[in-house]
Amino acid sequence: MKSTSTDQSKKIARILFDIGAVTFSRKRPFRFDSGILSPVYIDNRYLISYPKERKIVLKALLALIKSKVKPFDVVAGVATAGIPHAAWIAQELNLPMVFVRSNPKDHGKGNQVEGKLKRAQRVLVVEDLISTAGSSVRVIEAIRSRGGIVTDGVAIYSHNLESSKQNLQKAKVNMHYLTDTQAAAKLAKEKGFLTQEQVATIIEWSKNPQTWGKKMGYE
Repeated sequence: MKSTSTDQSKKIARILFDIGAVTFSRKRPFRFDSGILSPVYIDNRYLISYPKERKIVLKALLALIKSKVKPFDVVAGVATAGIPHAAWIAQELNLPMVFVRSNPKDHGKGNQVEGKLKRAQRVLVVEDLISTAGSSVRVIEAIRSRGGIVTDGVAIYSHNLESSKQNLQKAKVNMHYLTDTQAAAKLAKEKGFLTQEQVATIIEWSKNPQTWGKKMGYE
């Protein structure tokens, strides 16, 4: 995975922190869908309620796409939180859009990919958040099963976990992101919300999240 510049990363982290999208727990950790326990929780859904801030994030995503991403024909939003950002990107670039569920529907046509996707079209995957990248890989596989070509994706935020790097490497996809947990934790320290020791704990978690909970006595 590849991040944006340090200044840009800090700017986006500040936006997410200021609107309440970033939460650090100094007591009980959060549990992800994957079962991983974490001292930090990111809810980028908050962005849709802040027009000024979401425009800044959209501008940053478009700049990231222009500088890092190979040419593509279709924008794909990962359901559900990636959908609005994919829609705004597609609108700005005047491109078709689809969205992809983590699993096929259990009724109707059983679609997993919603919208018109033709074989051999090049697809940009848009995520709001990358943790283990499990959902991203499922989406990529679904697009490829429909004949789409995926080489790149963009995300607002990444926990930058080793497991996500490995999963995306296996999927042969370059995922580019605006900011990450390290930038958010350092910003929280600057604001006086976290101590240096707490920042170190968060950085330690990001290096080995699977065993962090047990080591900290939460399991």
